[in-house]
Amino acid sequence: MNSSQNKKAAIVTLGCRVNQYESRAIGEYLEKAGVTVSEEPQSDCGVVIVNTCAVTAESERKSRQTVRRINKLCPDAKIIVTGCHAQLHPENAKALPGVSYICGNEKKLDCVREALSLLENKAPTEKTGNLVFSGQYENYAVSTPDHTRAYIKIEDGCENKCTYCIIPKVRGPVRSKPASDVISEVKDVCSKGYREIVLTGIETCSYGYGLAELIEKLSEIPTLERIRLSSVNPAKINRNFTDRVAGNSKFCPHFHLSLQSFCDRTLNRMKRQYNTKMICENCLYIREKIKNVCFTADMICGFPGETDSDFEQTLKNTAEFGLLYAHIFPYSDRPGTEASAMSDKISKETAEARCAELRKTVGKTRNIILNKFISDKTPLKLLVEKCANGMITGHTENFIETKAAVTSMINPGQTVNIFIKSHDDSLPFNMPESVVF
Repeated sequence: MNSSQNKKAAIVTLGCRVNQYESRAIGEYLEKAGVTVSEEPQSDCGVVIVNTCAVTAESERKSRQTVRRINKLCPDAKIIVTGCHAQLHPENAKALPGVSYICGNEKKLDCVREALSLLENKAPTEKTGNLVFSGQYENYAVSTPDHTRAYIKIEDGCENKCTYCIIPKVRGPVRSKPASDVISEVKDVCSKGYREIVLTGIETCSYGYGLAELIEKLSEIPTLERIRLSSVNPAKINRNFTDRVAGNSKFCPHFHLSLQSFCDRTLNRMKRQYNTKMICENCLYIREKIKNVCFTADMICGFPGETDSDFEQTLKNTAEFGLLYAHIFPYSDRPGTEASAMSDKISKETAEARCAELRKTVGKTRNIILNKFISDKTPLKLLVEKCANGMITGHTENFIETKAAVTSMINPGQTVNIFIKSHDDSLPFNMPESVVF
């Protein structure tokens, strides 16, 4: 669109990798229309799109705060608010200063149409759009991902109805991207030099066209070296799935478990789809079938009704299971969920103390895992993410964060053969935020 030449826009993203992927897609469409797009709003931006989060009440507060900050920084900019906060509370988002258009999660690419219109000083077609889910997958691709590994969105929506989670309300039912379109997108990013992809979604394991089949088809792409999964439901990585991927040399031996708890009573109150026996049986089978596999996880401490005995069960099972890393969070009350109405809440102080204790337990299991790789002199491959001052940093195929000294320049995106020689057992026990799935 020639009339949009030299127009400027910014896209500010809060929340998960799916939001980041969607923001990148919106940005690419705007760039194709001749708009200069940045991640940080500048005072001369004509439009700023804020892709919001609502996973916790704090996330919503930060989303609103971000809009207010942008309005002060760019008083002449027209603001479009999209994402989960816009979907959940459109009236609140619409009332924020400077907001011209609200777009839910159903058709986020409508942000492109409205941004181009606003850049031409036209009034938005309506103040609020796309808040009712049709059940159709909004199909688009990202050509130039922002990271060394390319995140590929293959699914949207969740139907699990966990008691602590608002996501089914703001993301709608499960919808999936056709396998042929996923393959085309992956071929495109591989042609640009990417060697590792991460298949991602709101509930990736609910991919409707067969996740194992998709992995098999993607592994046939010659220039693709690694296929990794984002967060997985422990109930879905069963024996059948494991048998399908175990012999695939391109499938990364790493699973990031959406675990949340390692106590049956707490998992039941959360309405998760599995219990501790299922977790252990599925993952034991994976360890038998997939060489050098590592597990990381998301975990919540202080869920309503979690007793000292329940937490001790989580500590015991976590220690026995063996996690490489974990994101460990205190329970955050999310209004509008079933858990929010539970009466037996745990104090913030108790939840934080439990988080600290669980991090210590994961720290010990991490050290055991790393020491074994060191003592066994296990050969691994490192995907280089940064190379500076004679040091490379990145992650191995089983997601061990690693750095090494080099004598020559190695470009990000390359893979190199390594052995782990040592590790610092004083590092923080929590998974680094830079590698959040």
